[in-house]
Amino acid sequence: MPLRPLRPSQSTPRVDDDDDNGCTGQAPKAERRLGPIAIPTALPRTKRATCSQCRIRKVRCDGRDGLCQNCDRLGFECSFQQSPSKSPGRYLKSPERRRRMQACIPCHLKKTRCHGELPSCFNCTRKGQECTYPAARKTGVTTPAAAPDGDRSSTTPGRETPVQHIPIVVRENPPSPPELDRSTAEKVSGTSLPDTATVAEHIEDYFHHLYPLPFFAFLHKHTVIRRCRDGTVNEPLKFAICAITSLHLQRAPHYHPLWAQEAEQIILQQIGRPSIFHLQALLLVIRYRIETGEFPTAFMLAALAARTAVALRLNYERSELAFVAQEARRRLFWALYLLDDYFCVGLREFELCPEETIYLQLPCREEIFEAGQQCHTGTLRPSASDNIAAMGLRGAYVRLISARRAIMRFNRRVGLGEESSSTIGSRIQQFEQELARLRAALSPEHQYSVSNLTLSEWPAQFVMLHMSYYQCHCDLYRMFLTGYSEAAPSGLLANIPLQDRLTSPHSAPKATTDTANSVQAQCLEHAENIIRILGDFITNRPSGGKLLLLERDAAVCAFESARLVMFGARLLCATSTLEASIHKARAVSLHFITAFFAYSASTRPLPPSHQHIPEQLTKRPPTPRHRARP
Repeated sequence: MPLRPLRPSQSTPRVDDDDDNGCTGQAPKAERRLGPIAIPTALPRTKRATCSQCRIRKVRCDGRDGLCQNCDRLGFECSFQQSPSKSPGRYLKSPERRRRMQACIPCHLKKTRCHGELPSCFNCTRKGQECTYPAARKTGVTTPAAAPDGDRSSTTPGRETPVQHIPIVVRENPPSPPELDRSTAEKVSGTSLPDTATVAEHIEDYFHHLYPLPFFAFLHKHTVIRRCRDGTVNEPLKFAICAITSLHLQRAPHYHPLWAQEAEQIILQQIGRPSIFHLQALLLVIRYRIETGEFPTAFMLAALAARTAVALRLNYERSELAFVAQEARRRLFWALYLLDDYFCVGLREFELCPEETIYLQLPCREEIFEAGQQCHTGTLRPSASDNIAAMGLRGAYVRLISARRAIMRFNRRVGLGEESSSTIGSRIQQFEQELARLRAALSPEHQYSVSNLTLSEWPAQFVMLHMSYYQCHCDLYRMFLTGYSEAAPSGLLANIPLQDRLTSPHSAPKATTDTANSVQAQCLEHAENIIRILGDFITNRPSGGKLLLLERDAAVCAFESARLVMFGARLLCATSTLEASIHKARAVSLHFITAFFAYSASTRPLPPSHQHIPEQLTKRPPTPRHRARP
């Protein structure tokens, strides 16, 4: 059946219905069929005037003649008020910054909302903590931090800097810094940034307390102090020194986070222009992040520091430079090498400074560095041309850290089953011989004894060197402690020949029945030596005057030695009872960690687990079914 064509509905009026109803017009038929089209007329657009103040502040201006509404409300000098004689588009006075931080310092650091109640905000009152607000700003011109050494941070006019809560106020007549005490210096000029007197005091404390430690010895004392007096010390380096020193000495808890953040921001703003000063400041900032528990941030910044060191070619010698400049470059790179132990822990993929890319000699003694005398020490690998007398404790410590890192890589291969059981014994003998050579190369005054510890000019270096030496042996032998968390797989240990379960060359020969327990006994012996060194250090430290500080690695050695002696109390080769081992762990190791590392957030997880280990060891484990027989 054919479909009939569709027709428009009669109820829907068409455009040309008017014509059908008798309406006539002069327009053509096509135009009349489409109906009238309204063509919009383009009206002239009038651009509203904007005063200079509103343009700089990036706000909408109503363009009112004579004085705009924003300038009238805020009391600014509007550019519309200028006389015709002045050039148009120029404002008479820079707009004053009216924004200020309302949050208290604790809420700002935790990035929580603070309503600014006085005298204490609601958050601080609820948590029972001290509430401190930044000092009120004085009237002045805020400028970005400028580095006298030529490293200046670039900022864009009209754009707020990333760290708005750390302004620098420039005054025409600043107060005399030497007349200020510490509490006044921290709040001088109404800002949280350190003034000249505070910077000088923190630099002196840095070289007095932190410089003796192996990591912090990359600054030349006389050069930094002279630049501090001249006012030419690098800006981020100044903030970093104040932050790390204040953290270790537990001063100004509300200000050293701001100083560290300011140093970090300046370095990141000038990331494309690496310099020695910025790398020095960056290493201190990384250590600050580690000690405050911000390990992920430190982990990422360490990669930036390694890339900067390679860009500056610090892993190569520069014979054309003066000796002090050469030694400062060497020490800066070796400090980065020591920092690498915090992140790689025996993993090749996390190493920042592979040893095959280092072409430097080891650091020299402090007397030579301060006097600026040219000398040769030796490379990372021992050789016949080494100058042991010029090397001192610092060079020996770097070599010991290299051996300890190789032992950690060896332990990982053993744990993953990548090391053949037939080669484990020979590899351990190689490590033992290397450690024995390192110890024999020490001068007589650097060999361990209580008298040498008491007479040592650098007791922190002395103690950390010998603790790390014994810790290398503990790391090497603990794989044989059956049942220990870091022990090798039991199946692998069973396949190691008994003659490879070696006896230390400096120990007396043991009977055949004791061969299986000789390595375990050596591990416990070295752990006991670490606890003995800790006890000597605590007992023979100065009673008054100089405050002795140690690095985080000392706390790790103390913790690991306490674990070993308490675990070893249940072994057949144990020389101490469980009660005596627990007493050593609590009275020496735990006391050492809590007394010397109260400032460090990275060592806070150690004491709680330290306290729970004794209760776990009060019950002896069941005797294994298959005990190794000689």
